[in-house]
Amino acid sequence: MTMQQHNPPHVGGLIYRTYIEPFNDISANKIADSLGVARSTFNRLINGVSDLSPEMAIRLSAVLGGSPESWLRLQENYDLWKAKGKVNTEKLNRIDFDVVA
Repeated sequence: MTMQQHNPPHVGGLIYRTYIEPFNDISANKIADSLGVARSTFNRLINGVSDLSPEMAIRLSAVLGGSPESWLRLQENYDLWKAKGKVNTEKLNRIDFDVVA
């Protein structure tokens, strides 16, 4: 059974807090250069302006570790949490497929 986080972090914030903030000699620009992406692109990600793409997940896996799937799972958890706050399901009814024939 998997537990849903109450408020999962945006993957960019997690990257910032884990890989940049604790280290004096690691900057967002250094990671962006290592990823082979524009510094502005990476800054949009770590500032939560842009979401993680599959391509970026592959790059993060190669540079920071973890699997591309684990990076995408973080983004998916964040997206799902946001959607649950927006989508009203009160007036939706489940279809009983045993009755439909």
